[in-house]
Amino acid sequence: MIEILVDDPWFLVINKPVDLLTQAIAGIPNVQSRLIEQLAPTMPTTPFIGIPHRLDRMTSGVVVVARNQRSLSLLCAQFASRKVTKDYLAWVQGDIESDGKWVDWMRKIPDVAHAELVSPDVEGAREARLSYRKLARATKEPSNTPTADGREALGPISLVFIRLETGRMHQIRLQFSSRGYPILGDRQYGSSHSWGVPGRETREPPIALHAARLQFFHPKTGEKMTVHASPPDEYPWCITDEIKTKYLESNE
Repeated sequence: MIEILVDDPWFLVINKPVDLLTQAIAGIPNVQSRLIEQLAPTMPTTPFIGIPHRLDRMTSGVVVVARNQRSLSLLCAQFASRKVTKDYLAWVQGDIESDGKWVDWMRKIPDVAHAELVSPDVEGAREARLSYRKLARATKEPSNTPTADGREALGPISLVFIRLETGRMHQIRLQFSSRGYPILGDRQYGSSHSWGVPGRETREPPIALHAARLQFFHPKTGEKMTVHASPPDEYPWCITDEIKTKYLESNE
């Protein structure tokens, strides 16, 4: 069962688990089809589940889905006009500076599920913006988070709170990796060690990236909505109550 954080006639807000695509073709497990199956027994017709934004398969966290076509159109417009605030948590390799703001140009490599940094004049280049703040530093994996291969992290690691200003493919993963701070477990973008529960089989290696909070406007009333989700217990993150109160549960 997918955890539903907000159940509204116009939309749902869910906490997406890891190892699940947000949307996919028939036959491949995904959020859209799972929610339809989950809601169908309580509804007279096939429920409408529209997808205005996505998370990578191995990224957990907050996703809003539309429950009718009008809602989908209005939510898509909010994402396109950058009226939605998207906040993430991540454990990254290295002792990163306390805070920062990054602006890059990046593009999706054609026919490959991979992105790269490029100069602004390259065909397909799109601006990528984010800001971050370091919340904690450790010299090994968090004590209650064993690595998949039993090894401790090599060198210091940092817990960061990220505000994503644009929504490019693999943006957070690429921007941190390009500066020498790959997300733990993200082998595709340079991580040297694993993340997650030993022995759990997944389609892709788990990564320490979680969509922690989403702020948007109700598609009917215009009310500002703030929804947060703590990282999954199955990948313990060592998130303190102070961090939850200040960064996840706050409406700022």
